[in-house]
Amino acid sequence: MSGRAFRKAINKEYDLLAERINVEDSNDSEDIDQTPPNSNLFDLLNEADDVENHNSDENVDELEINKQNLEPSLKIASSRKKKKKKNKKNTPVEKPTLELERKTRTGKKVEEMSDVELETLIREINDKFGNLSTAQQGDDNLNEESQSPSSISSNSFLIVDTRLLDADGEMRRMFSSGVVDREIRSRNYARTIKRTLLAKPRQSWPPILKFGLRMELLKENDGIYHFKFIHSQQYQTVQLDFLQRIATHDPNAIISLLHENPYHIDSLLQMSDVYKMSGDHTMASELIERALYAFEKSFHIKFNITKGTSRMDYRHFENRAFFLGLLRHIQSLSRRGCWQTSFEFSKLLLSLDPSNDPLSVLSFIDYLGLKAHQYSYVLSLTNEWTLHKLQDWPNFAYSAAIAQFQLESREENNSQTHKISTAMLEKAILYFPSVILLLSEKCDIQLESHVTESSFIQEVPSSNYLNLLIDHYVDQISPLWTQPELINWLQTVLLNVVVKLQIPDYKASLSNEDFTKALLYGKNLRENSFNEQIPLNLSRYIVVSENSKFLAYLPEVTSRDINLHDPLPPPDGVSPYDAYSESSSTDWENILAVDLRRFLGGVPVGVINANVQMIAERIHQIADTANLQAAAERLIEVLRGAGAYDNDEMQQLPNENQELPMPGGFPQDNSSQAQDRFDTDNDDEHDTQE
Repeated sequence: MSGRAFRKAINKEYDLLAERINVEDSNDSEDIDQTPPNSNLFDLLNEADDVENHNSDENVDELEINKQNLEPSLKIASSRKKKKKKNKKNTPVEKPTLELERKTRTGKKVEEMSDVELETLIREINDKFGNLSTAQQGDDNLNEESQSPSSISSNSFLIVDTRLLDADGEMRRMFSSGVVDREIRSRNYARTIKRTLLAKPRQSWPPILKFGLRMELLKENDGIYHFKFIHSQQYQTVQLDFLQRIATHDPNAIISLLHENPYHIDSLLQMSDVYKMSGDHTMASELIERALYAFEKSFHIKFNITKGTSRMDYRHFENRAFFLGLLRHIQSLSRRGCWQTSFEFSKLLLSLDPSNDPLSVLSFIDYLGLKAHQYSYVLSLTNEWTLHKLQDWPNFAYSAAIAQFQLESREENNSQTHKISTAMLEKAILYFPSVILLLSEKCDIQLESHVTESSFIQEVPSSNYLNLLIDHYVDQISPLWTQPELINWLQTVLLNVVVKLQIPDYKASLSNEDFTKALLYGKNLRENSFNEQIPLNLSRYIVVSENSKFLAYLPEVTSRDINLHDPLPPPDGVSPYDAYSESSSTDWENILAVDLRRFLGGVPVGVINANVQMIAERIHQIADTANLQAAAERLIEVLRGAGAYDNDEMQQLPNENQELPMPGGFPQDNSSQAQDRFDTDNDDEHDTQE
């Protein structure tokens, strides 16, 4: 039973139980002293609501309304029960309630129970009162029947278990809870009224107010909802400022922008890349989490990440940062070894646009599924996905065989050991034989000489696209193939394939007919299915993954400038910032004025005259990208002239005793520290960690 169906069952049982209590009490007329129960079973069950992690506010309101409607009925029923006889003191409603409360006190807490244990608790109630949720289950079945089969089969692979989006929970399962708890306490998570799913806010983060980002529903079609993020006029002004600052290639300019706009998404992601390149992965991860937290606070009420029915179009510029933030978070989680969490986030990222897959999630979700031990998912996705024919992809052909091998290894009866998986691996080798030599070299697998000398195994695809797919797959999957049982299995299967190619009567797992069909199909697949140019979504993923090894496959991409905040935008993309080109001098002059006002506003009065040259260099640096050298020269002349600031301007500047805030929501320092900071900026070497 899913979490949503479970909550619906609870709501239905609330209504039916209240109705039953009222009917029973209307038939009682005798007086008796009785103490009303202190708590109700369903109040106890309702505590599991936090664990269910539902994303829709409507579900929360619905559950609370049912609870509020039931409580008065229970109170009235308790007062009426005083008229009952003493031999009816323990009513059918109260007795199981008290028994299950004692069981809960002596056993697990409800919030610690799994879905199986919670369903067991529901069945105990149904045994006492009958199946109270039959009507609700009938409604659920009716709703499922109304959906098209293709919609169900496609969306079933996109459903996200929000309980598994918590990386801290996975760390607790992997390591000692004491060690993990100390690490979690060091992060100083903030207490929030409503639990967030994508990221947990920290006490050091600035309060999130209205910062100009919201989401709107574009359309709804057959249960699929299409959304788009919207930038307000305020946010667009900050975004234009960001585009101006990013052109300076100065991290301090982005830090300054983050100080005044701590939840500007592109600035957070850009600084995350800066910290990652400098080796500070902790800070890089925190900035990504802050960006996801800002996104979640902007979600539409109908945007549900659990069902796999929410879509976003990557062509809209405002949506792209959400895609990139999720991908970078997946990379950060994988670096920490949180494979289950990164796997759930990859399903979420794929669900946003499964048809186009703008960040090529399908090139790595099979690997994450194997690392997270989701073998059934990988196998089902390969064979049943309706949007793409994944059996014809090199990564899924081999990963599905591994998944089947692992599932067979779990079976208690291994009388026919790995028969199906061996046939799948034979077919994968016949489809993509060039994987073998790369894999053996990467994993140091010893192969027979007549195997390595086989012309079939030595075949090199002529397609640059196919070579990239194979090289990328071998690079990421190689740690799994180092397991001894997989190495022995691969050596045996490979030997069977090579021998059968030389001796057609040799018996392999595939029948003679299936072997011949697979051989011909694989040849046609390699020659005709990958002749196109490397798709833009795969190129975009390679650029974001920052693996220089694979950039060699993209000479036409690496020869041009790439913005990491928007890598390889789609040619048919739509952006509200397209009109703000560098040729639009009026707009850039406003941005230049804003940047200088903020910069000079942070300089104490006593420091201005001593650092005129530094400020002049800053003006030139900003003006270079906007082709506004003439305006810059005029500003510098005013700055160097007598009485650079009039009285009104002087009043707007901070005095020497005024504290200057540091960027990014960090603790503030005093003016003497600000003086040292500006003196340091005057040196040849700049502190990139400031």
